[in-house]
Amino acid sequence: MEWLSKNAELIGILFMPITYGFIGWLTNVVALKMMFYPLHFVGIMPPYLGWQGIVPRKATGLALKVINILSEKLIKVEDFFEKIPADKLAESYKPILREHIPAMLHKVLEAVPGELKSKVAVNESKIVSKAIAESEQRLVEITGHLKEDVGKVFSFKNMVLRNLTGERTHLLVDLFQEIGSKEFKFIAASGIYFGSLFGLVQMLIWWIYPAAWTLPVQGVIVGYVTNWLALIMIFRPMLEKRYLFFKYQGLFHRRQQEVSEKFSAMFAEHVLNGRNVLDEVLYRRISRTVVETMNDDIVQELRADGADSAAIEAFEKASDESRKQVTSELSARLALASETMEKLINRSMNVKATIYSRMKDLPGPEFESLLRSAFQEDEWILIVMGAVLGALVGLGQMFYMIAFTAA
Repeated sequence: MEWLSKNAELIGILFMPITYGFIGWLTNVVALKMMFYPLHFVGIMPPYLGWQGIVPRKATGLALKVINILSEKLIKVEDFFEKIPADKLAESYKPILREHIPAMLHKVLEAVPGELKSKVAVNESKIVSKAIAESEQRLVEITGHLKEDVGKVFSFKNMVLRNLTGERTHLLVDLFQEIGSKEFKFIAASGIYFGSLFGLVQMLIWWIYPAAWTLPVQGVIVGYVTNWLALIMIFRPMLEKRYLFFKYQGLFHRRQQEVSEKFSAMFAEHVLNGRNVLDEVLYRRISRTVVETMNDDIVQELRADGADSAAIEAFEKASDESRKQVTSELSARLALASETMEKLINRSMNVKATIYSRMKDLPGPEFESLLRSAFQEDEWILIVMGAVLGALVGLGQMFYMIAFTAA
């Protein structure tokens, strides 16, 4: 213990590379976490007093950038739908609708006033038959548009936004973390390397000019520069260049084929797949058609049976919520019965192979925007945060050196 007290200043000096390596690592790790978490705002008076991860906070804008990259450079939606067997699609859903529509009618009828329910129930088979006929006609219309004018029944933009924002923002976070996984590990590790080098410089400075104020200043520099350097080395240079005795290329660009494979696999699995396409094109549209047709027929039956306007208004008001629930339930039942068709569509569209084959050959600037868009607008926040955290650690070391130098 006596040796430690006598050599406390020397120990502090020798620990400078370790301290600044820690600063570099800590600031980079915190910056990365702040990019993605928390998913929802934590604090008071949003968005000022508190924080929400940059990617979740800008989810809609980032998803739109992904949509633009895909639709302008990588895919043509019409090409995918040309491969879908539309006639087979229509025929496969007719028996499913015939099976489930009667049960859906019973749920809608629950909102009919008790004294009128028996009158409507007499014409139940008629209402069911009409709902089936309307839904089958709608099926034919939808599948026809898939071949002739897919834009009338399918919005690529809406589908992507629905699956990467809102309650599913975590998928967008997962997407960016997956394609940038190695770059983010490099950012964390580079903080240690760069920070340690700065620590060696600080050792020399302290031997020559042992002023305590240099420590927090150096902390600011380390926190700022390590974050900045890490970001630069991920994206620059786009093409491999020789620097004296070694060659170097921006990490993200060097991994273009690997990133393209990961992105195409995740996008095909979670976004542009048979389930989501059918949900956008068919499940919700057909379900709405069925429920609205049944609702209109029930209203007509009530009027035919002499129900007054107050009773009809009471039914429509009571059925408003139940219609939404029935629409959602029928859509879910269609989805549950569609596993075979969804697999067929996945095979037909072959999304993963199509995106990968085009993405791996994108020019550098267009490929870079895929990952850099996640944090480019707010890079300054990450860099400044590194400087602030570096200053705090540097202050801690300053107080240590002052205390033991004075002793």
